[in-house]
Amino acid sequence: MNILAIDDEQSALNLLTAAIKEAVPLASVHSFRNPKEALEFMQITKCEIAFLDIEMREMNGIVLARKLKEIYPKINLIFVTGYSQYTNEAFVLHASGYVYKPVTTEKIVIEMENLRTPVKWKERGIFVNTFGNFELMVNGKIITFGREKSKEMLAYLVDKQGKSADRKELAAILFERDDYSRATQNYLSKIIKELTNVLEEAGAQGILKRGWNSYSVDVDAFTCDLYDYEKDDAAPGELNCFQGEYMKQYSWAEVTLARLHWKKER
Repeated sequence: MNILAIDDEQSALNLLTAAIKEAVPLASVHSFRNPKEALEFMQITKCEIAFLDIEMREMNGIVLARKLKEIYPKINLIFVTGYSQYTNEAFVLHASGYVYKPVTTEKIVIEMENLRTPVKWKERGIFVNTFGNFELMVNGKIITFGREKSKEMLAYLVDKQGKSADRKELAAILFERDDYSRATQNYLSKIIKELTNVLEEAGAQGILKRGWNSYSVDVDAFTCDLYDYEKDDAAPGELNCFQGEYMKQYSWAEVTLARLHWKKER
């Protein structure tokens, strides 16, 4: 899901962007102070939702909204404002809703739950989100893990993109400085067992592959924003999904993050 956030005041834009990311953690949020740059971006990347300030100096939100609808008629327009005098104009544009300032996460959530044109995004199948926080989704539902280490193990295997990791390598990643002792090995076995159970309960057991004392993921069993981004024939929308954050829960992900930044700057 691609979301536009547009406000010509930097502090207001920062607040709006943060609220959207907290309300919709798996969405790609594209922030702009310049409405013309937002329109240029929309020409190459379809955005299903736009949060736009009405009172902007260069181009007000009503004019911008009309231009966005010309590019993509089904876009959900949500006006961010401290005023109510634009209600009739917004009605003509079939706006999805309003967020009255000050912007909060709760207000964003309400608008997302009541979109004029509901967004169907990764509703079916298995999807792995790596940009921002790491999350596993099955049929549109975020899967929860009883142990954070089980989730981290899956994240690490996704990062390896189908390459195997043996138990000793996994222990080094998950437990860092701990020795590969009997206690560590036993704890790792519990983590692997829980990961297996979680995947089975979610109907996603096919993504985990077992070798001789090693584990990997079947990269053909799920879709992943990282894998789409690194394809040779990646579409503009797939390339724009990376906004500078990658599996930010995990310090070991910084190696891949550096590679992603290098690709983005090329």
